Amino acid sequence: MVPRVLRQVIRGLAGRRPRGDPCPGARDRHVRIPQGLMIALWGVMLPGPAQAEFTVCNDSFDVLNLAVAYDPGDGFFSEGWWTIAPNRCVPLIRERIRSRYVYVFATDVFNQALLEGAAEFCVDGARFRIPGAEDCWSRGHVAADFAEIDIGQSEDWTLILNATGELSGD
Repeated sequence: MVPRVLRQVIRGLAGRRPRGDPCPGARDRHVRIPQGLMIALWGVMLPGPAQAEFTVCNDSFDVLNLAVAYDPGDGFFSEGWWTIAPNRCVPLIRERIRSRYVYVFATDVFNQALLEGAAEFCVDGARFRIPGAEDCWSRGHVAADFAEIDIGQSEDWTLILNATGELSGD
């Protein structure tokens, strides 16, 4: 069902004036748009499928630095850094996650780890995207212990981190 206002806009773009138009002579000022183009424009305006996201919210009083590791379907990799201000949320993954687990490593501004974790992945001092989790040191990276987050089969997940390192999510 097309809302009335949108129908009027479409009629106006196609060169047709709505019934009861107070300015019937104004019709000549409109550009005529071919019907095929109108259909294409209509398709662009429709919302697309929902985008999957893994979002992290900082529920502490400190700035957090985050790295994430996950498997998009062709093997695990780790990626970072995101800086998240207090009381802010940032989407870290904007694609469908094909595995049940996402791994997160978080530090405060003093580079102190905030989460307890046992899954080892590679990180770097600057922005990084590192495939695999093996032989971090021999590949010139640093090994870090990431916390495992079980997202089940969810396509959207929000993880909330607080100052004590406690996790909550949905």
